[in-house]
Amino acid sequence: MRKKRDYYVIWPAYLDASKKRKEGRRVNLRLSIEKVKLSEILLAAEKLGYKAEIIQEKSYPKSWWEKGCVIIYPKKEKKTELLRKLAITIKDLRKGR
Repeated sequence: MRKKRDYYVIWPAYLDASKKRKEGRRVNLRLSIEKVKLSEILLAAEKLGYKAEIIQEKSYPKSWWEKGCVIIYPKKEKKTELLRKLAITIKDLRKGR
């Protein structure tokens, strides 16, 4: 029996405005972000009260040439809800709020 993970793996592709849903984007197009960086995802997660760390050597399976992901823990809510909050927080950070 597999142990349940108590963390989320967040790939930049989940929030990337240049990706289609088929290519891995998991948020609505109006919430998606142009050229999202791992550091922005990390900062947004910490601002939302999560612990987070960047894993540079991991590759997103759908686009194996793109390196890096962010590990966010502990799990508190559904992943889609977390992605929505991350996108909104990153947009606010870019606006300087």
